[in-house]
Amino acid sequence: MKKPPRTKTRSSPPEPSTLLANFFTRFFWLLLMLIIALGFALRAADLRADPPPNLSWSFAPYTDESLNTYSARNYFLYGTWKTDDFFPFVIYPLVNILVALIFKIFGMGFVQVKIISLLSGVLGILLIALLLREKNRPIAGLLAALFFATCYPLVMYSRLGLVETLEILFLLLTGLCWIKGLKSPGLLTLAGFFAVGTVLLIKLSAVFLIPVMLILIVTELLTSTEQKKSLFSMIYFFTGVIAAVLVWLLLVYLPYRHEYLQYVLRHSSESPAGHPGTIPAYFFNTFTFGLRSRLILRTVWIAIIGYLFLPGLAKSGSRPYRYALLWFIFGILLLGYMNYRPPRYEIILLPVLLIATAGALNQFLISGTILPGSRISIARTALYACWLVPFILQLMLHLSKFQNYPQPGNEAGILFLSLVISLVVAFAGYGLLQLLPDGISIKSGWLRAGIVALLILFNLRLDLIQFSNWFNNRTYDLISYSKELDRILPENAVVLGTWAPPLMIESRKRAIAVTDWANITDPLNRFDLTHLIIGEGESDQLLLHQLPPRILQNSKLIRQFAIRGQIIRILALSGAGSDSAPQPGSGHYNPATADTTRFQATPH
Repeated sequence: MKKPPRTKTRSSPPEPSTLLANFFTRFFWLLLMLIIALGFALRAADLRADPPPNLSWSFAPYTDESLNTYSARNYFLYGTWKTDDFFPFVIYPLVNILVALIFKIFGMGFVQVKIISLLSGVLGILLIALLLREKNRPIAGLLAALFFATCYPLVMYSRLGLVETLEILFLLLTGLCWIKGLKSPGLLTLAGFFAVGTVLLIKLSAVFLIPVMLILIVTELLTSTEQKKSLFSMIYFFTGVIAAVLVWLLLVYLPYRHEYLQYVLRHSSESPAGHPGTIPAYFFNTFTFGLRSRLILRTVWIAIIGYLFLPGLAKSGSRPYRYALLWFIFGILLLGYMNYRPPRYEIILLPVLLIATAGALNQFLISGTILPGSRISIARTALYACWLVPFILQLMLHLSKFQNYPQPGNEAGILFLSLVISLVVAFAGYGLLQLLPDGISIKSGWLRAGIVALLILFNLRLDLIQFSNWFNNRTYDLISYSKELDRILPENAVVLGTWAPPLMIESRKRAIAVTDWANITDPLNRFDLTHLIIGEGESDQLLLHQLPPRILQNSKLIRQFAIRGQIIRILALSGAGSDSAPQPGSGHYNPATADTTRFQATPH
C-alpha cells in the first residue's frame, strides 16, 4: 500500500525582532565600531572652538577645565602639584595625574586638556554596549551605544576637560566588572577598585556609589544558591576596595591631609551655595533634576521613555538594570542636597536613562507590550505613583510655563499636588489593567519595528540638530583672547584672577587662580603680581574689595574681552610692563565705575 505523499507545511516567516537580533548578533562588532566612530567624530570635531553659550547657565564650560586641571599645569611648569592655596589635586587626583602625563607627551594647550575627557566619552560607548549586551540579543547594547554616542549633552561635555566624563566611565566600569565578575571573580577586584576609586580618585560626590554597591552585595548574598561561593567571591571585591584606598592614602591623604580636609569642608558643609533648608525644599530640589539645566528638554525622548520604564526593567531581575536603577536613585538623592547644581553635575545620571530607553525599546520590539497583562498589586501601584511624582511635577511646571514655580519655603503645596495627580494616574492605570487582564500589546512585528525606528530617528534628529546648530555657529573667543593675552604679557608676568587659568591654558606665564576662599587674602604681599584679570563674578568682586584702592587707581586697563556677555578686564599693575601699546579705549582702571560700566570687547 502506497504511503500518501507528504504535504509540505509552510513555516511562518520569522519575526522582525528575530531577524534584527540575528543581524545584530552577526555584525555586532562592526556596527559597534561604526557607532564608536560616529561618537568620536562628534566629540573630536574642532576641539579649539568655544563650547555652546547655552550649554550651561554657569560659566563652568569656559572656566572649569583649567581649574579642575590647575595642579596638572603647575606640575608641568614647576614640577610640583601645589604652588598656592588652590589645589584641586586633592579631590581630582586621577584627572590631574593623567592630564599632567598628556602635557608631558603632547605639550600644554586647549586640545590637550580635553583628551582624557574625550577618550572617556568614546570608551563609554563601548562599555555601555557591553553592559547591556545579552546572548543572542545585542539590540539593547547597540541602541544604548548609539544613544550614548549621539547624546548632545554627553557629546558636548566630552569635549571639555572636566572630571564628570571620567566619572561616568568609572561608573560604567564598576557596573560591567561587577556583573561579569559574578561569573569570573577576578573581575570583582576591578569592580571594587573602580567603585572606591570613583569616589576617592575622581570626584568625591560619587559617594552615592557606596550604598549602591552595598545593596548589590547584600542582594547577591541573599539570593545566591551557593552562598559560601558568593561570600568567598566578595573577598575579591573588597581586595579591590582596599587597593583603591591604599592608592588614595599614598597619593593624597598622607601627603596632603590638611588640604584635603579643607576642600571637603569647603565643598560640603561650608559650601557658599548652601543646601535645602527644609524637607520639602530638599524633595523639590531632588525632583526637579534636569529642569534648570535643560537636560530633560535636550534629551526629552530618552528622558521620558527611560524614566517611565526604568523601575519595570529593574524588577525583571536583570543585573544591569538593577545597577542602573540604584545608580539613578542614590545619584539623584545626592544631587538634591546641592543648591549649586550646574548641568555638568547632573549629566552623570544621563547614562542610566539611555540604558533604560534602550532596554525598553528592545523589550517592546520583542514582545510588543504596552501595558503588561500580569496582575499588579495595590502596593506596587502606590510605589509607582511615588516614582511618577518628579515626572508629574516637571510636567506641571512646563505646562504652566513656570508660572507656578514656588517661592523658597512654599514647595510643600506643589509637591502634594504632584503626589495626588501621580496617585490618580497610577490607579487609573491599575483600573485599566483590571478591565484588560491580557494587557495591551501590538501583535505586528513590523509595526513594532517601525515604531522603534521612528523613536530612534526622533531622538537622533534632536541630538544632531542641536549639534549642527552649535557647529554652524561656533566661535573661537577663548583661544583668540588667550593668544592675544599671551602676546601682550611680558615674559615675567604673574597674573592673578578668576579668569587667569582659563585664558592662559597655553601660556607658560604664571597664572594664579582665585576663588571665594583660595588666594583671595592679601595676594599682593604673597605673590609678585604684575597683572590682574577681573571678571564680573562674585569672586571678582571679593578680590576687588580685598585690594587697596590705590592699587586699582594706579593700574592700567590694557585689554578687555567679552565672553558670553561677561566683560573680562586685563589690568597692568603699577610698574608692570607690557609688550604692546594699550588699545583704544584702554587707560587707567576706575574701580568706582567698574561694576556698572560696560565696554566693547577688543576685536580679535
